[in-house]
Amino acid sequence: MIKIGPVGGAGTAWDDGGWFQISQIFVSHGNVIDSLQYQYIENGALVLSEKHGSNDGHTSAKFTVVTLDYPLEFLTAITGSYGWFSLVDGGQMQIVSSITFYTNTKTYGPFGCHRPNDAVFDFQLGPDNEFGGFHGIAGMYLNSIGVYVKPRTSIPDVDKAEVPPEVQFTGLLQ
Repeated sequence: MIKIGPVGGAGTAWDDGGWFQISQIFVSHGNVIDSLQYQYIENGALVLSEKHGSNDGHTSAKFTVVTLDYPLEFLTAITGSYGWFSLVDGGQMQIVSSITFYTNTKTYGPFGCHRPNDAVFDFQLGPDNEFGGFHGIAGMYLNSIGVYVKPRTSIPDVDKAEVPPEVQFTGLLQ
């Protein structure tokens, strides 16, 4: 697996790599992403991940369930934004402010709220179900997010008749 990210701020690190068969994603959001949780398939059973972040009334005005048409639908990209968020006590912390999930058939989101000074992230995972799991940092909010990408494990079978003659290799150079 290739680990990409995380983007965002500090907090308690979490790592859920290896769960690429996602069937549902649960997002608590308001002005920012309060928490992220998901359901995945393991040995034919549905398993619920830990919740990353909190939805203890911080900014959550909404809770959204994203249901994928597993196994036909899978994640192909995740985009969003992150930036500094002002706390009630006057402090600040860096958090994921918005997130959008793209699959091979649909787009879900955006969830949260992109603000003008936020940085953006764009994880393009490819069209071949290469998603390998999430990782990041969380506390009271989803502070950062990253993904795992599964590299190809086999070489595509190429029909030699489809390769142009100038590209075909026929043997040792003479």
